[in-house]
Formats: sequence, C-alpha cells, structure tokens
Amino acid sequence: MTKPDPRRIDELLLRHAAGSLDAGLSLLVETYLDISPAGRRLHAQFEAIGGLLLDAIEPVDADPSALDRTLRALDAEGPSVGTPAPRAPKHPKMPEGFVIPGPLAEAEIRPWRWIAPGVRSARVVLPEDSLSRAFLLEIAPGVSVPRHGHDGVETTCVLRGGFRDGDAHFCAGEIAHVDEDVEHEIVIDPDCPCLCLIAMEGRTRPNSLLGRLYQKFRDI
Repeated sequence: MTKPDPRRIDELLLRHAAGSLDAGLSLLVETYLDISPAGRRLHAQFEAIGGLLLDAIEPVDADPSALDRTLRALDAEGPSVGTPAPRAPKHPKMPEGFVIPGPLAEAEIRPWRWIAPGVRSARVVLPEDSLSRAFLLEIAPGVSVPRHGHDGVETTCVLRGGFRDGDAHFCAGEIAHVDEDVEHEIVIDPDCPCLCLIAMEGRTRPNSLLGRLYQKFRDI
C-alpha cells in the first residue's frame, strides 16, 4: 500500500531548487508550486539555503577579457529582423470551471485520447532530452484503476478531485510518488472526476491481460 512520504516531496523540491530536475518533473513541481502555498513556502526555504551556501563559497577571479568577448559576440550576431511573435500553446478543452495552472498553461498539450471507459489522457509536449514523460489524466468519479506497477518512477500532482491509494488519500494540491517497487490500485473519489498531471519514467506495468492490451495500444 502506498502512503504519503514527505521526504519524497522534500527531495523533489530540493532538486528543483538546485535546478537538477528534467523537463517533465520540473513542470510537475512548478505546477504544484503554483497551486500549493505550503509547497511554495518549503521551496523558498530550500532556495534560501542554496543562497547561503553560495555566499559561503570563496570568490574566484574571472578573466578580465571575458565581458569584452561576450559583448563582441553579441554585436556579431546583429539585431534579429522579422522574428515572429511566439504563438500561444495549444490546449484541449478542459473540464468546465477548471483553470489551467500558469506553468502548465505555457506548455503545449495534445488533444484528449480515450484510454478506457471513464479514463482519458492528454500528452504534454516536452523537450526531446527529457527523461520523463508528462501527461494529463482524467478519471471519472468512482472508477477503480486495476492493480499495477511501474517500470520507473511515477509522480502525480492532483489538480482537481482526489483518489485513494491503499491507506492514503490524495486531493487537489498534493503530490503522490511511487517507484518500481510499488504495486497499487487507485480508487477515484465518488463525488468528482479526478484530474492529475503525471510525470513518469518508463511505463506502467499492468497485472491483467486487459490492462496490458490497453497499454500496448494507448501507450500508457
């Protein structure tokens, strides 16, 4: 059974403050910080600690000509002419009344795809070098996701609604984190669809034949 582990969340926030997360996990953490005041307070503490550590480092003399070389390189590039304005990222239609958190709104999101009865997903476009995939997953009220495991790490930020995972319950503004050693069964709360942002390394590992067929054809 999965239980919330504050140490995992602390580790994620610390790694983000240090700039050591890949694009998928970084987007998830930034989305979490956008909707979680408690997360923002803890993240600010980690950033302050990082600043103190930088202040304690002995300064090193820089090459006096480095600034001149940089300025000459910028001048050589010349002004950009006719650069088109960046287009707004595309998003699928979101559930009524749901406002996409700021960091997620800046990402390109592919159209919704049917996964199973009451389940749909939408892939978030990430840089090619990202080690994790990111996608939105919406599941209807009361749906039970069959028992499954993972080939890597799965981190979930709940954006709307909630779900139960064993003895633990996760609601909007919370993070759930599991690794390849965990097998679990998710049950969505009965009163509201659950919408999550998920960053995943590897793929799910279904226990049932039906689950494996869904995985093969829907890339979950």
